[in-house]
Amino acid sequence: MKLLAFLLSRSRGLLVLATFAGIVSGASSSALVSILNTSLSQGTFRTGKTLATFSGVLLLCVLSRLASQYMLNHLNQGALLELRMRLSRRVLTSTLRQLEETGMHRLQTMLSDDIPSVSNSLSLLPIIAISGATLIGCLAYLATLSPTLCLLMLGFIVVGGLIYRLPVRLSLKYFQQSRAKSDVLNKAFRSLMEGIKELKLHAPRRAAFLAHGVEAPAQELRRLMGVSSNILSTNASWTTFLFFAFLGLLLFSATRFTDVSATTLTSCMLIILYLQQPLDILLGSLNVLGRGNVALERLQQLDPQGWSAKEDDSPPYAGPPPSFERLEFKGVTHTYYRENEDTRFVLGPLDLNFQRGELVFLVGGNGSGKTTFAKLLTGLYVPDAGEVWLNGERVTDANREQYRQLFTAVFSDFHLFDTLFGLDPSDRGARAREYLSRLQLGHKVRISEDGTLSTTSLSQGQRKRLALLTAYLEERPFYLFDEWAADQDPAFKDIFYNQLLPDLRAQGKTVLVISHDNRYFHVADRLLVLESGRLVDTSPSIGLELPERQRPAS
Repeated sequence: MKLLAFLLSRSRGLLVLATFAGIVSGASSSALVSILNTSLSQGTFRTGKTLATFSGVLLLCVLSRLASQYMLNHLNQGALLELRMRLSRRVLTSTLRQLEETGMHRLQTMLSDDIPSVSNSLSLLPIIAISGATLIGCLAYLATLSPTLCLLMLGFIVVGGLIYRLPVRLSLKYFQQSRAKSDVLNKAFRSLMEGIKELKLHAPRRAAFLAHGVEAPAQELRRLMGVSSNILSTNASWTTFLFFAFLGLLLFSATRFTDVSATTLTSCMLIILYLQQPLDILLGSLNVLGRGNVALERLQQLDPQGWSAKEDDSPPYAGPPPSFERLEFKGVTHTYYRENEDTRFVLGPLDLNFQRGELVFLVGGNGSGKTTFAKLLTGLYVPDAGEVWLNGERVTDANREQYRQLFTAVFSDFHLFDTLFGLDPSDRGARAREYLSRLQLGHKVRISEDGTLSTTSLSQGQRKRLALLTAYLEERPFYLFDEWAADQDPAFKDIFYNQLLPDLRAQGKTVLVISHDNRYFHVADRLLVLESGRLVDTSPSIGLELPERQRPAS
């Protein structure tokens, strides 16, 4: 079982110790039944010796049970913490292209559904260990009373377990289908949140989306989960019927083919009745453990080799940003599949270079490859062919993580963190306040000593200014802005192009701006034009003659 193997890989010694404590607890529980039965049958329940024995065994039962649960709980929570951290690290170390192909909705389902399923399964393990030990102990005691009845009970458990397992496997099959449908539903919920404005503005689209995008997969998920749950409910009722039918069979038939006495039969019946609870727990856990296995398998899909595979493309890098003088693309190409058009898009081959202290504009129509180029430039995408050279050294898998530290970027679909993670606290105060004032946000946003922003509930243009604040504080050699000015008012747009960008260039920063604001093209040192994934010398859509030093680079 994958769950058990997962726990064993975390702490084999602690798991063995916890299992031993559970066995002691289960054996003690069985011993309590034996003491009670013996004291009642022999009339010794009034003696002090019996009371002392019962009290000692009861104390051992409780303490060993607690010890087993505490150790397994500690192990389970540690395993879950590692599971969450490994999933987070795997997301961070997977290539951006892999994550985009996996789909953010699937990752969201892993975090919201799969990890809780694994958690539920692992939380059952202490109870399973104790119930299993109790079952074994009671069967051993039953064997001392009547070997025949013990064999019959053991046979019933084996046959009943096999009968019970078949419907559970069928239920898990429906659960796996429902898990896939959950991905579809989470994708619909993501579209609901991100497309709320478009849905509110278009009633037919809203009705169709609700009916086909949300209700249809939700109904199918309800059906699959309903079938799975009904199979389990039927199975549980059937098992209860079989248990009491077995008791009736023993009661009314055992005396006919065995020489067991009425007193012994009564004791055996009490023991078997006592076994109902641990049996229910063990059988009922099969479905929960099965669901946990399904969830763990899906989590491990991000790392088919058991999360021990080589990470993305390079080891972690914790040093300062690399120095920058010159960046070169030599025949670089990148290809990806465009699902909406059912075609493959090829960016490149690209041959160009960037120098320290340059201000470069990149223009092109929709779908020309500008954002793909930005991701390729910053190392988020890996070239399919060609080479990238930094300061005369080729960028490879071994140093790509270091190469990425060269850049700070504000993409069009940027995310704004509410804390300035990863920045030196001693450097936040005065500089951050200065930048907030310059970005005209000083009256709206405050930054605490630990780097927490007082608010991020701002207009899109103001949120982009906060993202620009983070970019300033990062102090990287190369800045990239993807349609940054698109959400700014005319006054601040003018400040961005005529003040902020030239200031960065004056500081020796290299800046690449993806923009359609042709009235500001004169600010750039160079203009790059992309058309259908290729850099071109001129573009009819530009409508602007640049000075000789500003001619587009090929």
